[in-house]
Amino acid sequence: MHIALIGAGNIGRALTQDILDSEPQAHILAVDFDEAALDRIQALDPQRIRTLKASADDTELIEHAMQGAAVVVNCTYGAKCMEILDAAIRTQTHYIDVHGTLLMEERFSRTEAAKAAGVTALIGAGVSPGLTNMLAAWGARQFKDDVSIECEYATFRPINPSEGLLETALRQFRNGVQAPIYIDRKLHYLPPFSGEIKTRFHGVEEEVSLVYTPHSEPQTIPRFVANARNVSVRGSYQSSIMTLIKSLYAFGLMDPQRRVTVEGKQVDFAPLLREAIHGDGSPKPSGVTTNYVMRVRVVGEAGVVEVSMGHPTGWDPLPQARMTALQPAYAARLIATGAFAHPGVVGTEMFTDAQVEGCLAHLQSRGLWLERSRSL
Repeated sequence: MHIALIGAGNIGRALTQDILDSEPQAHILAVDFDEAALDRIQALDPQRIRTLKASADDTELIEHAMQGAAVVVNCTYGAKCMEILDAAIRTQTHYIDVHGTLLMEERFSRTEAAKAAGVTALIGAGVSPGLTNMLAAWGARQFKDDVSIECEYATFRPINPSEGLLETALRQFRNGVQAPIYIDRKLHYLPPFSGEIKTRFHGVEEEVSLVYTPHSEPQTIPRFVANARNVSVRGSYQSSIMTLIKSLYAFGLMDPQRRVTVEGKQVDFAPLLREAIHGDGSPKPSGVTTNYVMRVRVVGEAGVVEVSMGHPTGWDPLPQARMTALQPAYAARLIATGAFAHPGVVGTEMFTDAQVEGCLAHLQSRGLWLERSRSL
């Protein structure tokens, strides 16, 4: 089994390790522009991992990397996901990515091209989106009537464990960004920090405030789940990070069009903000006990189906990256073996009940805790 990986950062490295652990015959070609990242990923298993230094927009090299691969997994930041998806379609290589709202409609616009090429393009296959979509569809299939789907998560971590995760935190609440919410079969958009509720999660001592976040589930789940009447996503970071982000937003410092004068020249402020927060890469804030918990609740007239999951304390230094990697690693094996074959651009809602159970078993085998409740 030969797999091409585009993006050798924290998620890509965790995904590679998981595939190597699960498939003794698997070989990986890792592609990244960062030589240090390539060195780190090859050190996992120099015999089974090859590397190629290339930028995501280097079309010729990216297409070369896909040659002979059973599937290509895109673990980049996402800004170049269209270029990588298009390369996969041209080379007739099955494709997976872990990206959320960014360029969502643009990726779905490639559905017919992917079908014509016989390419299964599974998009948004991380945690949220990804596991949330899978669990939402699985839960909705247990009802005959319309359902409301509520996705919730809480992330406790430094704001800057990597440049990609820093960008995710800043992009979600950027000035001008709105959170989609699906109500009575219609898509609405609400401003940042809307819809605040307080709730509790297993494994989290304190009460958590959640707000609507600009994730893609309200856009994607209704495409594949016919009885989805309402879909929402609420989430939060720990209070110190939310206070910072709310303050930056209130002062207009999250506006991507914001410009400032530096040494007499007008420059974009966004890169300066990212650099200031990322700094030397040391955790900000320091001393955070990392935690990531999520929950999907499906409510219909007949009752409620709910699944929660998370990881134990100390499970991984970068738990969000590893949790994001587990489902696409599982999906890569399904696609590579032909067990998941749906030509076109699709979501994890297409997993069968048996594949959902297999994925959940895989997550538990990797140390995640899982709770289910059902009142039907």
